Amino acid sequence: MASEYWDDFERREKETIECIRTMTPIPVRRVAVFITERCNFKCTYCHVNQTPISVPKLRFNEIINEYGGKSIIHITGGEPSCVPWLYDYIDGHWGYKFNLNTNAFLTPPKNVNRMKISFDTCDEELFNKLVGVDAFESVTYNIEEACKNSTVSLTCVLSKQTYNKTVELAQYCAKNFKGLYALFFSIYKGTNPNFLMTNDDINIFYETIKPKLERELNTESLELLNETLDKKIRLQRWLRFPENDLSQPCYISMSERVVAPTGEIFLCSHLYRDGIFESEPKKYPRCSYGCNTRLVKFNNDVHEGITNGRWCM
Repeated sequence: MASEYWDDFERREKETIECIRTMTPIPVRRVAVFITERCNFKCTYCHVNQTPISVPKLRFNEIINEYGGKSIIHITGGEPSCVPWLYDYIDGHWGYKFNLNTNAFLTPPKNVNRMKISFDTCDEELFNKLVGVDAFESVTYNIEEACKNSTVSLTCVLSKQTYNKTVELAQYCAKNFKGLYALFFSIYKGTNPNFLMTNDDINIFYETIKPKLERELNTESLELLNETLDKKIRLQRWLRFPENDLSQPCYISMSERVVAPTGEIFLCSHLYRDGIFESEPKKYPRCSYGCNTRLVKFNNDVHEGITNGRWCM
């Protein structure tokens, strides 16, 4: 199933194989702009070092002029709404493909193709406690409104605090957010014992909760769940993706760019989030547990297509 959630991976796989085999430049299809290190939340599980650094408007405009015509501009942070000029800029540049990661505390712009909004729990008290701000009412209202204009996916960080509330979360989202595209569960990657799931937690989730959760999800959400959490190993630390061959290049990063808040250019947004500022498409041990199944499959398929002569066009 070709998913709107991702950035047309099937086309990019074929394109990457053809370009490598013909020794031609691989087009940049996605630019992840870490627009700022500021945030208006104080999430208890967040490890990002908040600073005032943000991409200057002039530099952002240079990025749009260079990549915006053919690339998805995926804006993330920090929290993008902390950049005062950004939302007006987005709504003033129709015709570009803007994606946005946001906490939706402030009203998002309308000119966004796809939007990922953090929403870890529908328990209002726990939600406000996790984000450190009285934000539940504003966030839920803005999610409802965003669903009217954009393809909206919600991201719940699966942790010790949230895993046993996921069924209720799915039910709440289906009832309250009409037009929601998908509910996605990401994996907590930190070391805080208050959020790190134990082996007992993981067993309970897979044996008791996940079967109930699957019955509450729409088609896209279910597919994403089964890709992200298909095996218990995905929730265990340090080796979540043993099928990710670290001896191979990272082919997906060849068609992507990462813009730091300083305006510098790097590769791989996953590595960047973990403080690895890479300018070459190579993998690190971090890729064994910080990647995801779809990116791993992309890399393995491209490698097979190149080394075994499988022609995809």
